[in-house]
Amino acid sequence: MAAARMIEKRIEECYTKLDYCGFKKGGSTMLIAGYGFLSVGAALSCYFAFEWLGMERRRGMVLSLIAGVICGLSVCLNLSTRMNGVVCFLFLAVFIPIVLEPKSMWVDIAAAVSIAYAQFGMLQVTAGTIFCIEFLSLYFRIMLIVLSFLTAYGLCSKMSGEFPGTGWQEYFSGQKYVDGDNEYSNAEYLMEKLGIYFALYAMCLVIPAAAGIYTIPVMSLEWFAFFGGFKLLNLMISNRKEKLAVLTEKQYRDDMQTYMSVIRSQRHDYNFHVQTLHGLLLRKDYEACESYLNELLKDSIEMNQILPVYDAAVSALILSFKNKAAQSGIHMDISIENDLSQIATSVYETNKVIGNLLQNAIDETEMIPDKSYGIRLSILKRGEFCIINVSNRVSRLNPMASYQVGHSSKKGHEGIGIASIQTLASKYGGVVYSRMEKDIIYFVAKLPLRLYKEET
Repeated sequence: MAAARMIEKRIEECYTKLDYCGFKKGGSTMLIAGYGFLSVGAALSCYFAFEWLGMERRRGMVLSLIAGVICGLSVCLNLSTRMNGVVCFLFLAVFIPIVLEPKSMWVDIAAAVSIAYAQFGMLQVTAGTIFCIEFLSLYFRIMLIVLSFLTAYGLCSKMSGEFPGTGWQEYFSGQKYVDGDNEYSNAEYLMEKLGIYFALYAMCLVIPAAAGIYTIPVMSLEWFAFFGGFKLLNLMISNRKEKLAVLTEKQYRDDMQTYMSVIRSQRHDYNFHVQTLHGLLLRKDYEACESYLNELLKDSIEMNQILPVYDAAVSALILSFKNKAAQSGIHMDISIENDLSQIATSVYETNKVIGNLLQNAIDETEMIPDKSYGIRLSILKRGEFCIINVSNRVSRLNPMASYQVGHSSKKGHEGIGIASIQTLASKYGGVVYSRMEKDIIYFVAKLPLRLYKEET
């Protein structure tokens, strides 16, 4: 009983101190300053959360200011400072997802909310701790908090060069993770781990702020935890980005090797074709010679379909998908009227668009019994845009009608392929969309062309 009374007394003391830090005894100046810093903290927290995801800076600033003003107006609720902080946390948990929907994946929202929570919690503990230092004048305490907020802003701005930006989830896709009898895609496994990390990161920095634990040691830990966790996040994503770059380089070399192998094979076979035709002509077997020439011409036409493409890496990718489709008994018809030499996207990005569209077409065509339509790829120019068109027959009515980012009806797919190339296209002012004609689906990627060749 005595222990219980001591604990109860200690809690009452904490709340008394909290009320003091809540400016009930500090007059209107401290009250205004407190809600002012609550507002600034919310605005800064939202701003860097949005910037971390690569949101356009002006839009991010406007939305962050809106969040800051609303959090500052929490004074109208006439609650204690601690309760106002909790209300601001709840507001951010609603405001950020509304801003990011419907284009963002759940992990984007989790990342933004977690970063905003972590920074807001750290700044709130900082303000509360400094206001509670009674031996300093009010003016000096306010200036100290201003300096703390400016320091936080400066450090985050310095780190912003390492922020991943849009499409960072793709760094975690494409590989498999095996756990016993279960097989997970790399995206599923690592995204779950990231989700747990985000939750713990936010929780560790929010609890002291929500509980009103305003002490210098806690404030120091909050600063260390915030910037340490922030840096760790950037390092994790940077590491995955480097691994993806290595894998992309390997894929590039493999595709080039495939392409060059076909070229060498055709060159090697050329002598045998000449010898065969020469022998048929010597025997005056003109019918067999004509039949052989027709087969040779057919093979040559199929190879020449991809030769107009300017970059050999893109040709290699198309060729590899053509061979992959052929292994599944699917004919791929290719029509290239634009060589892609002036397309605004890089070779890697162009291959990403074409690769995603062709992979989806192959996956869908493999599921239907009638493969007579095959897959049709056309690349052409319309005005200042390059049009990449991929069409195939589907087994269901408009499969894109129920499409959701992060979800896929195909086994082993994460549902981020189309979303990723839509994001990529929008970055350059282009668009990716689909349309249906009976049971044929057309995926169209409209990407801008450079008006001049950039110097390298």
